[in-house]
Amino acid sequence: MAGTEIEVESRGLNLWYGSTQALKDITIAMPEKKITAIIGPSGCGKSTFIRCINRMNDLIKDCHITGELLFEGRNVYD
Repeated sequence: MAGTEIEVESRGLNLWYGSTQALKDITIAMPEKKITAIIGPSGCGKSTFIRCINRMNDLIKDCHITGELLFEGRNVYD
């Protein structure tokens, strides 16, 4: 989006609970000061993705994340 700053961005985000992959190659850019809806059927990973943004999956044993998740251009997992 021209002239719009990106607030939250994921690049190739993958998440596993043990050997079960819950998120696969999620790439999205969410602009600041805009409403972004995350929609989909039950069990598709909506809440899991939001948990990644908030780092709530850090508390779950055997949770493994790859890829980048950026907030204001900084990786939230650094």
